[in-house]
Amino acid sequence: MLRNIKLEIKKIASPVLIAMGVLTVLNSVLSCTLYRDYTVYFDIDAWEIGTEFLGLVFPLFVTVPVCWELYYERRNHFLVYTLPRMDKRHYLGSKWCACALAAFLLMFIPYFISAVFALYVKSPAVILFPEDYYGHIFNDLYTQTPLLYALLLSLWKGLLGVITMTFGFVLALYGKNIFVILTAPFIYVILENFIWSVMGLPMYRFVTAFEPSSLSIEAIHAGSFIAGPLLMCGVIVLIALYYSKLKKRAVYEV
Repeated sequence: MLRNIKLEIKKIASPVLIAMGVLTVLNSVLSCTLYRDYTVYFDIDAWEIGTEFLGLVFPLFVTVPVCWELYYERRNHFLVYTLPRMDKRHYLGSKWCACALAAFLLMFIPYFISAVFALYVKSPAVILFPEDYYGHIFNDLYTQTPLLYALLLSLWKGLLGVITMTFGFVLALYGKNIFVILTAPFIYVILENFIWSVMGLPMYRFVTAFEPSSLSIEAIHAGSFIAGPLLMCGVIVLIALYYSKLKKRAVYEV
């Protein structure tokens, strides 16, 4: 299976590396520049300010460079050609593993490298040490070991990137419209964000799990990290059941 995963990685390597490079450069530049217009208390603040824009648009970066390839393999009937040579589940499992690894790295590397830039490379900033209590999610970790905080949060964002990519992957298994396949996870995150906000429960948004500092520390609790990802997993399962059981649509047909 490892050999098949390597082959699948090669198929999507070029767009993934390009997207990863663009995101890494963009995050690093913004982390080293945007903070100048803000009041910062710690160097890691510059990282949060510089990467804030990615909180809503990240679904596009983990689906567009990754999920297009599965759709085109269905469309040009390449999947059918694999049937005599490889078990269907084995082939699709290898493909998902390759896509999951790509989605994880697409989030982890740009976030973590830009944190390193914000902490150690950017020009010295005028740091204002707060005289009063400074409240932040995981406050001790954030203020005393910011690199570890950035590492753990980058790993977490990578895992959420895998879940989001799986949304697009399932759509690519059954869908017929490439635009819907590549943009549905992004539209879902926007709508889910809007609905929870209208209901007065923004702490359960997927975006809150992805970027916990988007709300005040008083509004964040353990459920804030679980609700959004669990809801998206439930939606993914429902989509798979809808296409496979109700629509009776086969993966190896377009």
